[in-house]
Amino acid sequence: MRNYILLYVNGRRHKIFGERCFQSLSDFLRYDLGLVGTKVVCAEGDCGSCTVLVGRRINEELKFEGFDSCILYLYQLDCTHVITVEGLKQDKRIHPLQQAMVDAMGSQCGYCTPGFVMSMAAMLESREALTRLSVQDGLTGNLCRCTGYEQIIEAALALTKLRSASSGLQPASKSFSQKLMVAEFNRHASETVLCEYVQNWNGKTNKASVFVPCTIKEAIKFKQKNKNVTVVAGGTDISVQINKQYIEPKCTMSLANLKELDFIEVKNRKVKVGASVTWTKLRDFCQQHLPELSEIISIFASRQIRNSGTLAGNIANASPIADSLPFLHVIEAEIELRGNKGKRWININKFYHSYKKTEMRKSELITSIRWNLPDRTDILKLFKVSKRKDLDISTFTAGILLKLKHGKVKKARLAYGGVGPIVLRLPKTESFIEGKPVTKSVFQQAGSIASDEISPISDVRASSSYRTQLAENILIKFFHECCENYHDKKEAA
Repeated sequence: MRNYILLYVNGRRHKIFGERCFQSLSDFLRYDLGLVGTKVVCAEGDCGSCTVLVGRRINEELKFEGFDSCILYLYQLDCTHVITVEGLKQDKRIHPLQQAMVDAMGSQCGYCTPGFVMSMAAMLESREALTRLSVQDGLTGNLCRCTGYEQIIEAALALTKLRSASSGLQPASKSFSQKLMVAEFNRHASETVLCEYVQNWNGKTNKASVFVPCTIKEAIKFKQKNKNVTVVAGGTDISVQINKQYIEPKCTMSLANLKELDFIEVKNRKVKVGASVTWTKLRDFCQQHLPELSEIISIFASRQIRNSGTLAGNIANASPIADSLPFLHVIEAEIELRGNKGKRWININKFYHSYKKTEMRKSELITSIRWNLPDRTDILKLFKVSKRKDLDISTFTAGILLKLKHGKVKKARLAYGGVGPIVLRLPKTESFIEGKPVTKSVFQQAGSIASDEISPISDVRASSSYRTQLAENILIKFFHECCENYHDKKEAA
C-alpha cells in the first residue's frame, strides 16, 4: 500500500501526499503548479472554462478525453496524465487550434477561451469528423459570455482544412512520450492507495482519509471497517457539494482504479453494465443496442460530464429527477449489491424506500446493473422536460414501455420522475392501459389516471400544477409520436 497519488501534468511527474490529495484538480493546477490558463468560473462543471485533457490507461495506451477539472479531485486521478492549455504548445509555438481561434477572432475577454480550446483538443484526440453538428455537440459543455459562438465554431471547422492540408495538425497527446508513463502506471496501478492528513485548527482536530482500492474485495472491506464512507466514482454530484461547502467528507473511497467494474456485457439479449462504466461508454454502446436511451444520455449532460459520471452513481445518488431512472424502472433493471455477506440482486422498483433512502446497506457497494433488452416489437420512449435542451436539471422525466399484440396493449410499464420523493411506477395507469386498443382516447383517459397517482411539489424548476399537467400531456405526446400510425400489419412485418 502506498500513501501518495501518482500524476503527470504536461509530461511532468508529480507525487501527491497527504492533504494535497484532497484538492480539486483545478486548484492544484492553479495554486500548486501556477498553471493559471485553466480558469474556474462555476465550480460545478457547468461552464467548461476549466476543461483539461485526462489520459487513462486502456490497452497499454493512454486515451485522452475532456474533463471539468473543477469537479475532479486528485484522488480520482491516480495513474493519469493531465494536459492543460499550457501543454498544447508545439516547438515553443501555440498549437494550430489556438491559432485558429486567433484567426477567427474567437476570443474577447478570454476567460472561457482555454476551456473551448481544450474541448476542441479533445475532439482532435478522438479523431472525429469535424462538422457543424459534431462541433456544437463537442462544445455543449462550454459557455461563452461575450464572444458569440459563431466565431468559435468557425475556428473548430477550420481545423478540417488543416487536417486535409497535411499541416502537421496532431492531437496534443502526441507531443508527449507515453511509453515510460504507461510502464510506471502499470506498476503503480496494482498498489492500493491510502492518503491521510490531520488538521488542527481553532482547538479542533480533523482527520481525513481517502482510499483508492484495486479490487472489489478491498473496497468492501474498507467500507465495512469505516463508518460514513463517501464513495466517489465520477464525482459529478458529490464534488459539486464539496465545492459549494454543503458536505465535507472525512472518509472517502475513490473507485477510479477498480478496472474490474469497467465493462459492458451482452449475452442472450441481457445487458450487464459495470459500476465504473462512464456515460460516454454507455452511450456508445446504446447507439447500436438502445438508441432511445442513447438519445436521452446525449442531452442530459455535456461530454465533460459524460466522460466522468457513471450509471451506478446516478442510481446511488437516489435523486427523483435522475435522468436514467425512468428507463431502469420500466425495463425492470436489477442492481447487484456486494457486501461482506456476499452479493445480491435487487429489482430497481424495490431499491428506493423514500427520498434518498435505498435498499443498500452501509457495508455494500453497487457493482453492476443488468436488464433485458426490449423485444424488437416493443415500444420504448423516454422523455425529459427541462428549461434548457442541453445540460440542465430535469423538471420532469418519464419512461414508457409497451408490448403490443393484435392492436392492443399486452403489457404496459410507466415510470415518472420529478413527481414525488422517488421515481414512481404507475400501477393503476398500467392496469388501465393493458388490454385496451391503441387509441387516443385510451391514452387521454390514462393521463387522467396518471395525474391522480403522483404527488408533485412546487420548487424552483416548476409548480405542482405544471407537473400534474405534464403527467397527462406526456401520454398524449407518446401516443402521437409512437402509436398514431400503429397497425397490426406493421407488427406482423
